[in-house]
Amino acid sequence: MSASAPQPPYAPVLLPGLQRIQHQFGYLQSAAMEEFSKQSGIPMARLQAVGSFFPHFRFTPPAKATIHVCRDMACQMAGSRKTLDNLKRAFPQDVEVKGVSCLGRCDRASAACLSLAGDEHETYLLGRTDAELEAVIRAALKGTESAHDSDKRGPGNAAAFQIDPYEGQPSDYAGVRKAVLARNTSILEASKLAAEKFNLGPHQIEEFRQNTVGESKLTSVSEAIVDKAVLAWQTDSDWAKGKTLGGWSEAILAEFEAGDLRGMGGAGIPVATKLRDVRDAIRTARVRSTDTRGFVVVNGDESEPGTFKDRELLLQLPHLIVEAVIIAGLVTGASQGFIYIRHEYTEQIEACRAEIQRAETLGMCGADASVLGRPYPVSVFVSPGGYICGEQSALIEAMSDRRGEPRNMPPKLETNGLQDLPTIVSNVETYAWMPYIFLRSGATYAGLGVNGWKGRRFFSISGDVKRPGVYEVPMGMPLRELIYGEAYCGGIVNDLPMKAFAPSGPSGGFLPAKLKPGAGLPRDHVNNKAWIALAARHGIDVASPEIDILDLELELNLFRSLSPTQALGAGLVVYAEGRDMAEQALYSMEFYRNESCGKCVPCRLGSQKMTSLAASLLAGKIDATTWKEELIPMMKDLLSAIELSSICGLGRSVPAPLRTLVSFFPEDVARHLSASTAKASLPAAKA
Repeated sequence: MSASAPQPPYAPVLLPGLQRIQHQFGYLQSAAMEEFSKQSGIPMARLQAVGSFFPHFRFTPPAKATIHVCRDMACQMAGSRKTLDNLKRAFPQDVEVKGVSCLGRCDRASAACLSLAGDEHETYLLGRTDAELEAVIRAALKGTESAHDSDKRGPGNAAAFQIDPYEGQPSDYAGVRKAVLARNTSILEASKLAAEKFNLGPHQIEEFRQNTVGESKLTSVSEAIVDKAVLAWQTDSDWAKGKTLGGWSEAILAEFEAGDLRGMGGAGIPVATKLRDVRDAIRTARVRSTDTRGFVVVNGDESEPGTFKDRELLLQLPHLIVEAVIIAGLVTGASQGFIYIRHEYTEQIEACRAEIQRAETLGMCGADASVLGRPYPVSVFVSPGGYICGEQSALIEAMSDRRGEPRNMPPKLETNGLQDLPTIVSNVETYAWMPYIFLRSGATYAGLGVNGWKGRRFFSISGDVKRPGVYEVPMGMPLRELIYGEAYCGGIVNDLPMKAFAPSGPSGGFLPAKLKPGAGLPRDHVNNKAWIALAARHGIDVASPEIDILDLELELNLFRSLSPTQALGAGLVVYAEGRDMAEQALYSMEFYRNESCGKCVPCRLGSQKMTSLAASLLAGKIDATTWKEELIPMMKDLLSAIELSSICGLGRSVPAPLRTLVSFFPEDVARHLSASTAKASLPAAKA
């Protein structure tokens, strides 16, 4: 028996090929597509089917210039929809003016992207006036290059972030070295036991040591007794079972558990659980002598409107993400790592690729990762676009050279992910905290929280605040401090009162400034343990008939207990008094309609139906009686059907904007109903 030959690294072919053609010609030129089809052996029908799914690709030649203007949330609040109309009037020909979903620059709204025919590079224009945009476009048409707005000049200061254990100094990958030392120490202990148990000679002991790492450099065929010993260590079984032997990785997982590190993408699943599931799936493959590869994937798609924290982490602290990918590979036994980044994040892509190259020179990853003792390639996968690819199974489908449509589950990705092999997919921030926790301990990270909560977290906040941006805050800090604190947002523009708050982009709906009976207040809230504890911490009367959302602490479990939408994501949007929440709901519904992948009927048709309903409301086409007696009951049934039967989280998020509008902002609905008695006719019950 001998150790199985290593499988070659996985490399997608179809999507990178389409991206090369798009960069070269500005569109998917037919002749180039046919040539690529011949060279790759991929049928043209499949190239067209996949290419037509992603919004980044186009099949017709572009205009001389194309300007994309974000139309979502913060950018819409900054007037981007009027900007679109003004630019269309200013450029009736030679320029294609298009609205686009979130560009990830909500803190510098409104955001626009200019591309010229024949130039593969895009120019990002952030916070520009309509006149400035028009001037840049006219100059570009004449061949004059204008300076783009770099993300490096945006808000955010890495020096203020505690997440970096290297404190701004060049990373020496101390976390990887510490993990390798733990692994090698366990191998040394195991080799001593194996030598005694199986009476191994010096050559066999060296063979055992090299094979446990992953790839033997010896030319001779492994002996069966050595292979058996190696398998026991690699699977933490039999004589090699234990935390000082085959179970060495448990010490690392224990630190993540002590810090209560959870997924920062919304679900909040413990990181240790996901890593352990992937590790155990790879161990099972070893026992069965099947394909033992596994993958570590960073989800840097970040396309949710209002969310842009990962943009800063990828750009300012790429060494943390690369190091975490390597640590995760050591813990799980995975064979390869990927950092999946949306194509709009050009500077972030360059930063991560540069850091990967640096890590390779240090021997931390790559085909010859000398520090690891085995190959472990890490690369950047550039997303071809689409909000749906933020859903982890759709992301894996895109990486598999298929249309980015979510999978029906089970099985889960931890056992059947990329190439149908064990795969961990987690958010950028989740990975970024791993080096800090491993180097400084989970207890230290947990101690960074306040009000009894653990750790720290990044939030991106935009909308009607004076200083929108990315902030690292202690878990448990009250929302009031983030919005009004001088170290954070510094208050609401024009010192207006806050009217509404989106706790998770459009997917968390809109919350009113105060939760009251019939309008978001939890049932029997005076006996709610989370409320009782919160009230005690902040000196609030526990019998108060309302909850001020500014008093809520920034912690997922607390929001799940007290917030009517139970959501707390990374993208927070603030709305000042005077905003029309019916208008905001319509634009959020349009986002979901535009970004639905169309795979499942409830989401595809439901998002369109809800958008049409909201549009009719804003157009004054609905009278109060019809709204109350016909549309409210229909809406309740339709929204429930969408939630219960959609395949993925996008479909389940579709109802949130409209449902919260009806539940918490009846005066904004009434303003658009055609009957004069509209306000009195609105039902008090939640939709």
